[in-house]
Amino acid sequence: MQGTPTFTLGVMASAMLALAGCGSDDDQSVHVPPPVALTPDCSKVQALTWPNTTFRSATRIEAGAASSGSVKLPAHCLVTGEINPRTGVDGVRYGINFELRLPLDWNGRFQFQGGGGTDGNVPPAYGVLNNRPAVAPALSQGTAVVSSDMGHAATDSRDATFGLDPQARIDWGYNALDQVTQLAKSVVASFYGQAPKHSYFVGCSGGGRQGMMMTQRFPHHFDGVVSGAPILEQHVAQVGSMQILQELRAIAPNDAAGNPILSRAFSDAQLQLVADGVRRQCDAKDGAADGLIENYGSCNYDPAELQCGSDAASSAGVCLSPQQVGALTRIFQGPKISAGTQLYPPIPWDISVAGWRGAMLGTSETAVPNARRATNQSIRYVFMTPAQPNFDYFKFDFDRDPALMTASAAFTATNGVDYSGFKARKGKTILYMGVSDAVLNANGMNRWYDRLVQANGGAAATGEFARLFNVPGMDHCSGGRALDDFDPVTPLYDWVEKDKAPETILAKGASFPGRERPLCPYPQIARYKGSGSVDDAASFSCGAP
Repeated sequence: MQGTPTFTLGVMASAMLALAGCGSDDDQSVHVPPPVALTPDCSKVQALTWPNTTFRSATRIEAGAASSGSVKLPAHCLVTGEINPRTGVDGVRYGINFELRLPLDWNGRFQFQGGGGTDGNVPPAYGVLNNRPAVAPALSQGTAVVSSDMGHAATDSRDATFGLDPQARIDWGYNALDQVTQLAKSVVASFYGQAPKHSYFVGCSGGGRQGMMMTQRFPHHFDGVVSGAPILEQHVAQVGSMQILQELRAIAPNDAAGNPILSRAFSDAQLQLVADGVRRQCDAKDGAADGLIENYGSCNYDPAELQCGSDAASSAGVCLSPQQVGALTRIFQGPKISAGTQLYPPIPWDISVAGWRGAMLGTSETAVPNARRATNQSIRYVFMTPAQPNFDYFKFDFDRDPALMTASAAFTATNGVDYSGFKARKGKTILYMGVSDAVLNANGMNRWYDRLVQANGGAAATGEFARLFNVPGMDHCSGGRALDDFDPVTPLYDWVEKDKAPETILAKGASFPGRERPLCPYPQIARYKGSGSVDDAASFSCGAP
């Protein structure tokens, strides 16, 4: 560890910082740190300069003074600041706020911790992934970590009112990612006296979209990216939300005034009946009836067997009305225009009961719904152009209104397939998705990956830089009746630093105590070998569906 530097920061340090990354989006110049490292004097960081940026604080946090869950964090510098503060639409104050944590015992890695939802707050830069137990906080391993609010303040991660401001839209879509990365890397180089040896981006949901943005728009920033459940193409995917909401409300019971109550379209018992019916028909298609639908692509379920009066419904003591059967069938077929053209892929038959309750139905006992899809502000404020704060999702016209969201793709979408820049850097990315995700459509992700394969020389060539792992039964980022506890980050480190590509990722989960199972790279699935315990990972191998 080097001692406290004796030099005084000034014009030279500022100039070197500028060389270290204050360039255009396409600037791929090598980061050039000052000749003397600042470590371990945290206060020196606050004297650094960066264009249109204020370093608010730079303080030392002693070992054990901060923790992530049960993990005590090492001694580190906590740096906070703001890039490009300004006054925007309606006098609202905006700025790209960030937090950077610099461990005093550095392992040479740099990591950007992705956000979630529509962001609006700066999460502690510990280097966590959706609080996934299997993933050790990167900071605890000696990695320098940065996080950001992505350019705006919000009441919570679902507050999308920033979408009224044109620059805030761009900052949230991609610009804040670039600006924070450039600044953080330069501070890292100054603090340690050398640039990071390896740079990573790790996130899920909105953070997963951000990771994909890095591989596509800023491919020179990161060596490795983990993108979980990425919100990759909401300008088209959210059409599915409109369809689901409209189908469910159309069959929902009315209140005394004749207004439908969305949450009552299905009871939890009816949702469980459907989930059990799907498993009964499709579970064994992977060779083992064990509660997990590995071969989900071959599952074409007909909920008519659960209609009141049928044998299956009678034995369960719960049944579905003809209207509920019809709504389910249409929802899983995916949204279409009136002429029958498909607008987005069908949903996989693999239901998370809790996920459906929270995302699609809600719990409101009034005609004012509280389901996540019904209260999603980002559609009105961000994905519709111009923003339409009062748009009624239940009146969405599938022939006319999808065009309202097309323009937002320019700054939010990450469904591109040109990975030439990322491949030139020899970048690697691991993507994962829950098949039962009630917020996203796993088949939309699969469709994107199929296009990626087609555009990049086939499955083998694409697998050299990008691998997608689908998780049967898993809801959004985690949860569901699934093996949802796994670590995609360590395999990424091994892929980037040791050229060891992940053939599988080992998963376990609270829903199946004592069970381990390999997650397989898409389009492969885990197939039972025909002998051995279904709780033993060795009893399964990856193969074609």
